[in-house]
Amino acid sequence: MHESYLLVLAVIAYVAYQHINLQERLSRSEAKLDALLQHLGITEGQFIEPSAEVRALAQDPKRRIEAIKAYRRQTGLGLKDAVAMIDKLQAEAPKQP
Repeated sequence: MHESYLLVLAVIAYVAYQHINLQERLSRSEAKLDALLQHLGITEGQFIEPSAEVRALAQDPKRRIEAIKAYRRQTGLGLKDAVAMIDKLQAEAPKQP
């Protein structure tokens, strides 16, 4: 019985150590990414111009979801921001007869 408590305690200690190690690695990765973005002159939430591919997809209302996915893939933005951009592009598009 005593050995099982020690085993459980050892497993909890190991998991806690791994969690702390992972948190430290994540913090270092975020700091490196922040430095890289700053070096490139990119700020969080900055407007990112849609590519020609995204613009072409957005012109066709039937391909709206494809346009959103392509914009998210190219920019890394969230769904809400990508939908807003595609809606804006579609609103600016000339209406087809």
